[in-house]
Amino acid sequence: MLAAVRREAHGIRRYAAVLSLGAPSFGGGAKLKKDDQRGVCAVFALDPRLQQDTLPIGDFPLCRLLLSNDSNYPWFILVPRREDISEIFQLDGADQQQLWRETTELAEILKDSFDADKLNVAALGNVVNQLHMHVIVRKREDAAWPAPIWGKQEAKPYSPEQIATIRERLRLVLTDDFKFLEG
Repeated sequence: MLAAVRREAHGIRRYAAVLSLGAPSFGGGAKLKKDDQRGVCAVFALDPRLQQDTLPIGDFPLCRLLLSNDSNYPWFILVPRREDISEIFQLDGADQQQLWRETTELAEILKDSFDADKLNVAALGNVVNQLHMHVIVRKREDAAWPAPIWGKQEAKPYSPEQIATIRERLRLVLTDDFKFLEG
């Protein structure tokens, strides 16, 4: 039984990764639904705006980790893989705690790995309704310092080399509970 659950979860993760890269879904849009009986989650659908503006990095136990495709700032986004959630309080207690654990772990890693002067951590959701947590590395010399980054500069997409460098930097420091997506 456990082997079957693992195979199903593996297949779901592969399908979700394909969807997160922009492949069309069949049957009217995939959503993640928690199956409490077996601890397996169905397919996760990322908001189209997040899909358009970010690059998938991988998965923590709860959240998909995305990199905003704006090389002006190391700007990461955590998205809980839960259906129809727009606010933190809508997560159950265990998921709320897991979101904060993953946010804290990521923030600590980014502060050290990117030599941040400050981290901006926020769950705003005014434009994208799907719950997501911004974790943004700030440096005193960045173009928007000390103001918020939104709307300060036009986004400058990452080059393939820059993306590979960031992914490799993260591979060195993310724990075993993080699974990188291909790319």
